[in-house]
Amino acid sequence: MSKRFMALALCIGLASSAVAQTPSDPDDALKEDIVTAYKILVNEGILDSFGHVTARSNKDPNIFLMPQAMPPALVTKADILEVRVSDSQPIDPKGRRVNGERYIHGEIYKARPDVKSVIHSHSMGVIPLSLTPIKLKPVVAQAGFLPLESPTFEIRDAREPGGRGMQITDSKRGAALAKTLGPNPVALMRGHGETVVGKSIKQAVVFAVYIDINAKMQTQALYLSKNVKTMNTPELFTEDEFDINRPWEHFRQKTLDPAAKAAIDRSQFGLTQTQEKR
Repeated sequence: MSKRFMALALCIGLASSAVAQTPSDPDDALKEDIVTAYKILVNEGILDSFGHVTARSNKDPNIFLMPQAMPPALVTKADILEVRVSDSQPIDPKGRRVNGERYIHGEIYKARPDVKSVIHSHSMGVIPLSLTPIKLKPVVAQAGFLPLESPTFEIRDAREPGGRGMQITDSKRGAALAKTLGPNPVALMRGHGETVVGKSIKQAVVFAVYIDINAKMQTQALYLSKNVKTMNTPELFTEDEFDINRPWEHFRQKTLDPAAKAAIDRSQFGLTQTQEKR
C-alpha cells in the first residue's frame, strides 16, 4: 500500500470518526416534545388558533425555545426559534415573525428558575371563571396539583396609561403576570385564558388538560348548587404521588397511528408505592 493511499485512508478515517463523534443537539428531544405538546393540546381543545408552548433550553437556561408566530396545528421542529430569557427577543429569527406574547414566557422563566415549560392558552373551560369573583379550585382528583385557590391576573392593573389590548406584549405586562402567578402552577387571565407552568413539558401539558377539565367540572357543579365541595389540603397530591407519564401517553396516543401506538412501552405506567398490598 502506497504512503499516499495510507495517508488518504487515515484522513478519511479521522473525518468519519469526527462525524460519528459530533454531539447531538441537547435540545433535539425537547423540540420533539414541544411539537407533541402542540398536537396534544390542539387535539384536546386546549389550544385554539392561538396560544403557545415553550421550553427552557437544556443547553442554556437563559434561552427558551418557542415556535415562530403561526397556528398551533402547523408547528414542526423547523419552526422553533431560540429566544433570550433576559429580554424575550429571538437570537436569530431568520426572517421569521415571532409571537407577540413571548413576554409571558420570558418573564416567567426569569422569575421562576424551577419552571422548564410554559403554556399559554385560551382554555374555554377556564375563561368563564376568570370573569367572576369565583376562584378556580381543585374539585376533581386528577387536579390535586392545584392550590386551594388559583390566582387571576387582571390586565387593567398592569396596562400602562393610555395602553390598549388584553395581550401580554411587553416585559412590564409579562412581569406583572409572573408576579400574579407566584409559586403556583397556573394563573387565570381575565377574559383571556390561562398560563400554566411545569417542571417539564409533559407536566405542563398534563396540568393544562386537567385544569381545563377541572374548571368545567367546577362550573357545572355551580349550576347545581352554590355549595360546591372542593378538595382540601389532605386530598391534594405531591409530584411523586401522580404518574405523569400515564396521562401524557394517553393524550399522545390519540395523535398517533396504530403502529406507533403498538410500540409504546406498557411497563412504564403505575406508581411504585402503590404496588404493594396495604
